[in-house]
This record gives sequence, C-alpha cells and structure tokens, in this order.
Amino acid sequence: MGYLLSFIDSTPPRSPHGSPEPSLPPTRAINGSPKSALLAEDDASLSEFLKRCLKNEGYSVRTASNSEEGIRLYRDFGPYNVVLINYCIPRTKGDGINPLAPQTNGIELALAIRKIDLTQGVILAAFAFRAAAEVPRPSEAMDIPILVDCSVLSLRGMLEKVEIDLAIKTLSTADLLRLRNVGRLLIRSLGRAARSRNWEDLLNEAQCRTLIGAGDSRSGRHWNRRVPFVQHLAGAMKSIANLWKRQFRESEAYLVSELTIYDEEGQEHSPIESVPSGCLPADRCLFQKDEEESVFALFSHDEHATRVLRGIIDGLQKNEIKQNYGLDEKMYTSAMRRLRVRLMGRENKGQ
Repeated sequence: MGYLLSFIDSTPPRSPHGSPEPSLPPTRAINGSPKSALLAEDDASLSEFLKRCLKNEGYSVRTASNSEEGIRLYRDFGPYNVVLINYCIPRTKGDGINPLAPQTNGIELALAIRKIDLTQGVILAAFAFRAAAEVPRPSEAMDIPILVDCSVLSLRGMLEKVEIDLAIKTLSTADLLRLRNVGRLLIRSLGRAARSRNWEDLLNEAQCRTLIGAGDSRSGRHWNRRVPFVQHLAGAMKSIANLWKRQFRESEAYLVSELTIYDEEGQEHSPIESVPSGCLPADRCLFQKDEEESVFALFSHDEHATRVLRGIIDGLQKNEIKQNYGLDEKMYTSAMRRLRVRLMGRENKGQ
C-alpha cells in the first residue's frame, strides 16, 4: 500500500470543507465536456468497451493501463466526476500479474486518489468475482462501490450513484441553508404528523431515496439531470412530507389531550386508563381480602359503587347484584363504569 501513497505524500488532501470558499460544483469539466472520467484498465478490449459506455453516458474519458499512470493522470487532470479502476490493474507498464498471488493494486490506486481528494467518487471493477462481498479489501476501502457486472445497466446505475454522492458532498453552505428553510417549513406544516422528526431527518430521507432511485426508481426518487440538484432535493422533501402526513392519518394517532372524554355524569377520563392487561386474574386481584379496605375507601362517598363492589367481591352476577342491593339498570351501569375507570383499568362488559 506504501507504493502509491508515498508517491502522493507531497500533495495535500483536498476537502470541500477545508476553506470558507464555496464547494466544487457537482460537475467537473474536461476539454469542454460537462462530465469527466478516469478509466484505469489494462485489458485493451475491456478498456475500449468501458470507455465507449462512459462516452455514451456523456463522459469525456482519460485512460490509464497501470496504477502509476493512473495516479499521474489524476495529479495532472483531476478531480474527475468518476474514477473507474480495475481491481487487478498492474502497478507499472510491463508489470506481470502472478495468477497465484492476490492483486490489490486497484485498491491502492483508489485509496491514493482519495487521499488527494476526499470527495472523489471511485468505482472498483472486479468482474472476476460473483458478488461485491467476495472482493477482499481493507476496512478503509469497504465504502468504495464494487462493480462485478459489466453490463451497461449496472454501470449506468453505479455512475448515477457516484454522481449523486458527489452532488450531496459538494452542497454549498447556501444550498444547505435553503434546504434547511424548506425542511423547517415542511416540518411546521406537518404538525403532529412530524412525530418528533426534524428538517435534518427530512433532508436525509430525501438524499437516501435519491441514492436508491439510481437503482430502483419505484422505491426511490430518480434525479432528472435537467433539474438542479437542490431543486430536486426540495421536491423530494415535499413528497416525503406528504407521505408522512398520509401515514399519520391512516394510523389515527392523537395527542393525549385529544383522547380525554366525559361520561354521562360529567367525569373526565381517558381511554388510555382503560387499556386492559389481558390477564383476568390480574384485573381481579384488586378485590382480594387484604386490599378490601383500601379499595372501599376510594368509594366511601359513592353508595352505588360500594354496593356493586361488595356484590362483585361476594361473587354475585349482574342481576343478583341489582336485585340484592336495590339497583336499577342505569344505577348499575354508571357504578360499573366508575369502578372500571378507577380500579380495573379495563372495559369489563361481562359484568
């Protein structure tokens, strides 16, 4: 790994947050082309195919056949919109590849380029592997995307993700302030539907959905390149806010204060107090002998509730309680409601 890193040690890293100047725009020109690419690939036929694919996507391409040439082209002409590197590219011209030894020169080149510019989008091409998870790489390179399928569609989706990632990283302070104001306004309009989420949550969701849209526009948000990126994010935030609002209505969520209701006698209570435990013995445990005195004390000024409570303790049924204690239907129902709310915390319609 020291081969390329020592080669660029004299070059200070470039970061979009290193100075108060505005960040680099998300398009990097080369020879008048709106987008630029560096392709490091030693196989001539594959290099020509990838170069043609990149040009069809609107990129102006510089090519390198080894990692030494790749770092030189980056120092002289970088940064690029995207750098596409063969995982097994040789270090120098004429450097043979031992088929029995693992080749990581592509990873070395990728990390060396990232040391020069932290915002540079890099893709490693590892067509000899079946899946990205199979490609051996150090921990510092785990976030570099791996392309294992050389189809045009796969490459196109990977290029779009790199371009979106660059656009996110290079948002200027003015862009972020604008998006913050848009997000705060949307969160304020959501009210309770925001569910404690803030404008940063809304912006992060918009960015994630945009990245997903590079591969699946059905579950993500596709970025139309004719629309400025900040305008796209603002539109995505509005759409997501509307989705949150619809989901809130479907779930029928309320504030605790809105749940307060009044019974026929004008007593205030909330359905939250009537959530059942789901265990009948637990609901009945309040009426054990050792707790009778404290329970009856709660209703010392409520004659009807005291009668109903005594009947329950004695194991009487509804009709027996009414008959033995001289209660009509209205008296019994009202007393039972007060008992359930105050003691049992549940709707016990069986009594």
